[in-house]
Order: sequence, then C-alpha cells, then structure tokens
Amino acid sequence: MTQKTKLGTKIGRILVLLFAIGAGIGIIAFFVSRIQPPERVVAAENQIAVRAVIATPAPFNIQATGFGTAAPSRTWSAVSNAKGRIIFRHDNLESGELLSAGTLILEIDPALYQLALREADAEIASVEAEIEQLNQEATNSRLLLDLERQRLELAETSLTRTTSLVASGSVPQASLDTQLRATLQQRQAVQALINQQNIMPIQLNRLASQKERTLAKRAQVGNDLADTKIFAPFDMRVSDVNVEMHQYINPGQTLFSGDGIKSSEVVLQVPMQSLRRVLNELPQSEGLEREFNISALDARVQLVGSNQMWEASVKRIANGIDPATRTVRVVLDIEQPLLTADLDTNPPLPKGMFVQGVLGTQMIEPQMVLPQASIHQGWVYLVNSENRLERREVETAFHQDGQAVIISGLEPGETVILDDIVPAISGMLLDPKIIPAPASQLSGANQ
Repeated sequence: MTQKTKLGTKIGRILVLLFAIGAGIGIIAFFVSRIQPPERVVAAENQIAVRAVIATPAPFNIQATGFGTAAPSRTWSAVSNAKGRIIFRHDNLESGELLSAGTLILEIDPALYQLALREADAEIASVEAEIEQLNQEATNSRLLLDLERQRLELAETSLTRTTSLVASGSVPQASLDTQLRATLQQRQAVQALINQQNIMPIQLNRLASQKERTLAKRAQVGNDLADTKIFAPFDMRVSDVNVEMHQYINPGQTLFSGDGIKSSEVVLQVPMQSLRRVLNELPQSEGLEREFNISALDARVQLVGSNQMWEASVKRIANGIDPATRTVRVVLDIEQPLLTADLDTNPPLPKGMFVQGVLGTQMIEPQMVLPQASIHQGWVYLVNSENRLERREVETAFHQDGQAVIISGLEPGETVILDDIVPAISGMLLDPKIIPAPASQLSGANQ
C-alpha cells in the first residue's frame, strides 16, 4: 500500500468519527428540546384518626386491694376436763364430716365421778347431822342453864341468910362455910354452861364452812361429771381427730377440733396508703378520737386466678402495721350459709384458700378520671379547637385499675386523645372520634 492510500484511509476514519459525534449531538439536542418543565403540585396535609373522650368530672369508686387467706370465723378445739375411757364416739367424728350444734360427740366413763359424787353427798349428810346435833345441844344447854340459874338464886339467898345468922350468933361459922362452898359450886356450874353456849356458835360456823367446802367439792365433781359428755357447741365441720374408742384420756388432752360453717374470715394485707385514701372518703364520728364508719365500705373477695367472687363485710381493722410487709390488716367476714349456698354460683369459701380482697367506696367529690394509657410520662395529648394536637402536662393523684385520677392540668370539656401517637408532634392535624363513655368505663374503651 502506497503512502497516498494510507492517507486516504485515515481521512475516511476521521470523517466517520466526526459524523457519529455530530449525529449523537443532534439526537441529544432533539430530546432536550422535547423536555417539559415539572408541574408544581401542592401536597394536602394528612389527618391522623384518633380516639378521644371529653374530660368530664364523674363519680368515682375508690378502691384498696389486698391479699389474704380464708379461714373459718369460729374454730373450736375439744380439750378434756375429765379423765377416763371413751365409752361413746360419734360415727361422724371424722375429718371433713359435718356435725350440728348440740350433737353428742364423745362420752367418757362417768363411774369415777359418780362415786365421788356419792362420797360428797355422804359427807354433806354427815356434816348436816353434826349441825343438827349441835343445835339440839344448844337448846338443851339453854334449858339447863335456866335451871342452874334458878338454883344459883336459891344458893345466893341461902348464903345471904346464913351470913346474917352467923353475924347474930344463931348458927356456927361452919354452916356459913358450907353454904359458901355450895354457892361457889353453883356459880361454876352456871359459868360452865355459859362457856359452852359461847363455843357452840364457833362450832356451828366450823361445820357450816365444812359443809360449804363439801358442797363446792360436790359442784366440781358435778361439773366433771357433766364434762364426761362432749357436745358440738355450734354447727361445725370436723378438722382433726386425735381420739379413738376405748382410749383412756387425761385432763388437758386435745381430743378433736372443728371449724364453724356459718361464716369465713379473711385477713387482708392492704397497703397503708391505699387504705388511707379509702378511709378518708368515709363519714367520721365526732369527738376527741375520729372513728371511721368501716361498715359503710363495700367489700368482696375473689379467688386468685378465678372469677369466683364472694360478698363480704368489714369486721374490723387490726391495730398496728405488719412489720414484715408494712401493710394494714383488715379483717373481712363472709357469710357462708351452707343450707342455702348455691354450689355453682356461690360455693363455700374453702379453708386456707388464697384470695384477693377489694375495699371500695364512692368518693365524696366527682373526679376527673382518664385511662392510665392516655398519660405519657406526665403528659396528655389534647385535640384543640382546630383539631390539632396539643401537649399538656398533668398531675395525677393515684392510679387504680388502669385509671388515673387527675388533680391538675386538665379542664372539664377538653378533648383528650386515648391513643398513643408516635411521633406526637404539636400542631399535627387530627381526625378525632369521640367515645361517649363515662369515666368509670374509659379503661375498658382503651383495651
């Protein structure tokens, strides 16, 4: 290939390259000329749908909750006051069996006490015979004393006459001595009878005391004899049995125990702060010491882990605070009429069952109550007059069952958002749906 040919080939390639570049520039210019400028679109503000409620003061039932264990209100342990062998044992004296009031449950052999009773009767009869004898002796002594006094008067008269005769010389001195001796003997006889009569009241008092002592012994033996029979003091369910037929028992030995079936008792461990809030809403008596009318409290107990519930009444509030739990012990009474109990809807409350108790009363003043979930770290979200979100800080008095009692920061008639908005930006547009629920049902509306 010649020099000229090479030059022509190179020029051709350059021309092709220039043509391609020009074509590309033309195409780009064509498309650029066809591009339309973007249209300006105004974006609409989104409305967030929320549930809301109108804040309105309403009656509120304040409550205090605690836990405790059910136990019979009445328990009884049969402790023997007598000794001997068991000669009668009721067939139903077994754990879990029911015994009605007045039922003879056990009887101890009464022979020992019957003999002691006969011995006491004999001793009383002996003392009474001695008293009768002493009274007769006192009567005889009084009659004899009257005779001896008459004889003494005669002796004193003879002594006076003999003394006159001796003075006149009519009789010898020996006659006077003889009469004086006889008079002194008669005086001694009269004084002896008087002394005997003075001792008789003392002897009668001793015999009367001996009789009283024997009567007291007999009464004790009578009580021991009565204690050989053991009756059920009230309608009861037998708990523990520690005695068998023909067993020999001693005084002080525990025979069996039973529980009353008419009512049960629960000692609730209630936090002190919660109980104080409830008690402050009760009427109080006037006087130096304020007393709360605890009978006005509504009370109920519920089986833990179940919907089974029993109505109760507040019996008393125990003195002091439990040092272990720092709670107040409130004693509840639950009526358990066995014959009228419905085993399906109101079964007897089992002994030893762990239950939850609730004490409640209506607060004196209406309260502003919101669901606890509608309060976000001390703030609530409101819907203002322009349907926009407004954040407001509030102060709560206490929380109860998912509800919060508001004491400041919220005015009646304001619209409170129930939902949790994330993110919650002040001024954002809202689409509220008002829930017409009373304050006591707001917690349920948010579930």
